[in-house]
Amino acid sequence: MFYENLTPVLVTYPNEAAGWSNGVYTERKPVIKEADLNAASEFFSKTDKGLKLTSLNWTETEVSGFGVYNYAESLGFTKKTGLKDGKWSVTFGNPSENEIKVSCFANNILKLNGVQVPAGSSATACFTLCSVEEETLLQFFVSSDAKTKESAVPSVFELLDINYEELPLKAPKEKPTVFLASDSTVQSYERFYYPQTGWGQVLYRFFNGGKDTPEIQSPDLCYPQNHIYETPMFNIENRSIGARSSRSFINEGKWDRLLALSAPGDFCFIQWGHNDATAVRPNRFVSTDDFGFWLKKYINSCRARKVTLVLVTPIARRNCDDHEGNFIASFGKYRDAMVKVAEEENVPYIDLCNLTVDYLNTIGSEESKLIYLWAAAGAYPEGAYADGVHDNTHLQEYGATMFAKLVAQAILDSDRPELAPLKPAITTDFKIKKPAPVANPAPADSTKPAGFALQELHIADGVANFLLIWNDVEGAVSYTVYRKGSVDFQFFPLKTVTAEEKKNSAVLPFTIPASDVYQVYVAAKFADGSEGAQSRIIEFRA
Repeated sequence: MFYENLTPVLVTYPNEAAGWSNGVYTERKPVIKEADLNAASEFFSKTDKGLKLTSLNWTETEVSGFGVYNYAESLGFTKKTGLKDGKWSVTFGNPSENEIKVSCFANNILKLNGVQVPAGSSATACFTLCSVEEETLLQFFVSSDAKTKESAVPSVFELLDINYEELPLKAPKEKPTVFLASDSTVQSYERFYYPQTGWGQVLYRFFNGGKDTPEIQSPDLCYPQNHIYETPMFNIENRSIGARSSRSFINEGKWDRLLALSAPGDFCFIQWGHNDATAVRPNRFVSTDDFGFWLKKYINSCRARKVTLVLVTPIARRNCDDHEGNFIASFGKYRDAMVKVAEEENVPYIDLCNLTVDYLNTIGSEESKLIYLWAAAGAYPEGAYADGVHDNTHLQEYGATMFAKLVAQAILDSDRPELAPLKPAITTDFKIKKPAPVANPAPADSTKPAGFALQELHIADGVANFLLIWNDVEGAVSYTVYRKGSVDFQFFPLKTVTAEEKKNSAVLPFTIPASDVYQVYVAAKFADGSEGAQSRIIEFRA
């Protein structure tokens, strides 16, 4: 039978999530035990064709609404694949009278999502996994809309075949790729969000003699933020995306997709720390103690594929207003942990954290507004920041270019032999135009949140995920985001965010059912219970 070269395991979640403790959320932990297929259980039994399986699937959302976890109890299989690229082919059977949808986790990444299996029939699905583990765990289950384990209904399906083919190491490309994997401070942005710019969006200029080049969306269409910039010696592929961390970039399958496009001789620069530090966002939080664990997954998976990995410590925030006009490392503990891992693992790194702090202290508090996303109301009337913005985390074009220059110069100054192939392509001696000073964009009504904007709308599985940004309001204890659908007669609260949560995160994630046109706005709440003036209204289709 197909499972003779695989190890069967039973994956269950017998205990509830530990929940919130000391500001950190702990989800359910799986119990994984080797299974004896000759001893039938409530989850499996042998048949003449293969295996008859029963699964439970449900999705839990923790109380803040930001942590979403998809759990499945079912039979799975492990195989020692090593850190290799492999093609998997799976055949499912459906003994019931109704169509079912079967899904598959591979090392906790959702690789098959709702494969349709007609009643009384079978279906075969394939996927490629670029493993970052020595052992690969496959887990199969029938997809469910259940929101609790108690409401999940056991679902029966058949597993008729599993086939694994190890893929050979790719040949080097004619023109190598420099991949970038990071968060919103590195991401490429659409014109609507100008002047917001990630340093990865303009790094190509230092590989192209200061000249512009067309932005091409990556052909794999994994998500719209990933853009390719063609330069004479290298292609720069920016696969950075906002609100991700070293953990979530892997768990969402984005690192897997990047590895699938990589080849020996490529480079990958990763910058993490900003979102890893956000404990109030459970799906992406990584403690400094665990940071090295996730970084080593990147290191080992690149080494196995002969891709040169470069660790980049997180850029500084504009925090001088809180430190007597001086800038400090905003994510110093993550910077230290990354440097420690780089030195232990002997991989090249760029200390962009300290480089940006030193640079900002040289130019001072007022000029630093030209670096970060500060704009007066009306400065960009056709875009997301029409009513102004002052964001101390994200960058505008000039700042992104100056920070990209720090990266490029660090490559030139490095004595690491791994970076030597990049040096002939890089120049930093072209002129970078400095913009005019930034006016304070505070609104006429001091209780009105300025800079209210929507970012990164993404729709999948009937749910719209998006980010909202707005300026802090002095004296506010919380903020309420209101929404109104096309059939609603009034606005309803969508989410309340505390002032502390807002201060700790420049952008905040929200979800809403898709298939409608929505309007949203935000208003500040004060200690006396009063509510300030509403922000501008944003309308979007989800």
